[in-house]
Amino acid sequence: MIFLKKLHNGFYALNMTFQASPLSAILYVILIIIEALSSTAGMTLATADFVNTATEILLRGFSKYLIYKPLINLLLLLGIINTVGTFISLTRSSIKRNIQCKFSPMITKKLSSLEFKHIESKDSWELISRVSDNTITLLMEVYDAFMSLLKIIIYIISVLGIIMAYVWWAAILIFLFSAPLMWLSVRAGRRNYQATKESEVYNRRVKYLEDVITGKGNIEERTLFGYGNYVSDKWQEQYEKGRKYRLKVSARHLLLTRGSSLGLNVIIVLVALTLINPVISGYLSSGMYMGLIGAIIGVLHYMGWDMARSLETIANANEFMKEFKKYLELDESEGALRKPDVEPIVFSSLEFRGVSFKYPSDKKYILKNLSFRLESGKNYAFVGKNGAGKTTITKLMTGLYKEYEGEILLNGKELREYSAGTLKATFSIIYQDFSKYYVSLKDNIVIGDISGSELDRRICEVIDDAGLKDIVVKLKNGTNTLLGRVKEDGQDLSGGEWQRVAIARSLISRAPIKIMDEPTAALDPISENQLYTKLRRLMEGKTTVFISHRLGSTKLADKILVIEDGHILESGTHNELIAAKGQYSEMFEAQRSWYS
Repeated sequence: MIFLKKLHNGFYALNMTFQASPLSAILYVILIIIEALSSTAGMTLATADFVNTATEILLRGFSKYLIYKPLINLLLLLGIINTVGTFISLTRSSIKRNIQCKFSPMITKKLSSLEFKHIESKDSWELISRVSDNTITLLMEVYDAFMSLLKIIIYIISVLGIIMAYVWWAAILIFLFSAPLMWLSVRAGRRNYQATKESEVYNRRVKYLEDVITGKGNIEERTLFGYGNYVSDKWQEQYEKGRKYRLKVSARHLLLTRGSSLGLNVIIVLVALTLINPVISGYLSSGMYMGLIGAIIGVLHYMGWDMARSLETIANANEFMKEFKKYLELDESEGALRKPDVEPIVFSSLEFRGVSFKYPSDKKYILKNLSFRLESGKNYAFVGKNGAGKTTITKLMTGLYKEYEGEILLNGKELREYSAGTLKATFSIIYQDFSKYYVSLKDNIVIGDISGSELDRRICEVIDDAGLKDIVVKLKNGTNTLLGRVKEDGQDLSGGEWQRVAIARSLISRAPIKIMDEPTAALDPISENQLYTKLRRLMEGKTTVFISHRLGSTKLADKILVIEDGHILESGTHNELIAAKGQYSEMFEAQRSWYS
């Protein structure tokens, strides 16, 4: 019972497979039972009958035609085993497809619904990566392992049942020697999973260094600085650390299991020698002797290798499923999958009242008693040094984090009381690390308003507004051209061009509040200033929030808020802050030449 309890999460994984494909899973079990019985008891008896008949013909001169019946039986049995094996392969493919159909969407849906804090948490993201990348493969592996165990159990029962009739103590010895092997396999599975988990640190580093060595994005600096050999040495160092760690665990397990298997080989010799006397005395036929020895060798091979590997896989799954359950228990954001409301709210004001905030994994507050008010139709600029808390403000505005102290009021109502669909329709945001979608240019833009109407007309307008018109002319298939190099006919864009696509995506959105978080980082200062001037004209009547440490946009803002260490250090118009000769004035003077 203790042994089974240690594998209860493995049984949980098995149950998931039966849920995904009940009919195919049951059929698979039936086919495994047929194959196992045919391969052991069936083959043992058929082989014994064939050898006994052949012996009678050779030694006693019986009619040679007597061999046809046992020969046909043997051939029929082999045909059944091969046919069943084919059906097993087909059924397994069906089970795998059903597992993918049921659990891939479930895992993806869960990932899409997670609260944002889990996406930004290093520990949570490592857990998410392990689960989302391996669940489907592991469910199939653990099902195969259980079926392999079922087959081995039937083998053992069939052969031991026959052996018990002749040499009862040999059957007991075989069983006793298999027990420590089972225990060692379970223990190895748990250790191997832990080794895999801990070696992930090295694997991620290796993967990153591989990208540095081979990635297209690094080719210029790699060629210029000639750091290929240096990075290769670092890659080799990390790879070797991970490999040696896993090898140490595997070698220890292999030494122990092979020692047990050696004991099983000794049993084969003992049983073979012991059964000679019953053959000589006529109690056991020579055919049955040959059939039993062949079956025993097969069973002990399965016990020495397949059983150990299967139990190790199940024990590995047992550890994995603990993490899978943790993944399922991660907090979900209510309405995360909900589309933006078709019609945005009529925006009047957004107010922070004494808001303080720290990230879940941190003890230090990023925002400290922060208060300000945004009003409809005005342009605001949040400026400050890197790490001052500017981007954190946008995350709270858009509802990505709800664990703040104080109040955030949208139209006088607490932000947390609004539905996810309403908030999605209220804000449109461009981050500095904006997304590049390797789909058509048209689809890249439409993502900004998936619930909208008259999209073709509006796409043409925002392409012109975002300065993409000249780019579209160069694309082979116009707005239907696939972007990126994922496919052969795809066309890549420069960093600045991708940024204009992101801006077009924001422009097509009907959200009343437009947030630009370092939206022009990939543009030169002159182009940045020109684009900000154009955006000011295009967003006339909209509420815009610019987040930046570059001050090209600030002169156009109705109000500038200087963020320092999580609170507002200064606020006012450009001219007011220049006259105050505070931090803003110093920052602007330092950057003045960029925009001259």
